[in-house]
Amino acid sequence: MAIVFAVTGYCSWQTVLSRTPKAGTVLMLPKENFIEIQSQTINCKGQLIGATIWFDSQIALKIMDANQAKQQIFLTRQAIPEADWRLLCRTALQAN
Repeated sequence: MAIVFAVTGYCSWQTVLSRTPKAGTVLMLPKENFIEIQSQTINCKGQLIGATIWFDSQIALKIMDANQAKQQIFLTRQAIPEADWRLLCRTALQAN
């Protein structure tokens, strides 16, 4: 049973890592709940439809693009300047 939990946890962690950009640019229009994320591995833009803040150190953004496809992107607090982190959290909480 422990092996099943270990494999499940590992797969979940790999999913989070694949959806977390290492470096890039975040463009956000808070009034329109619009966000665009560009990095070497992730390029997406669309409406911010929800978010989950994990222990004030990571945020999982749910984004719906123009084709109505939903994506989930993870951002870490240390990757974003403090003032921008606060704005991102406020905007994300208003989108929920």
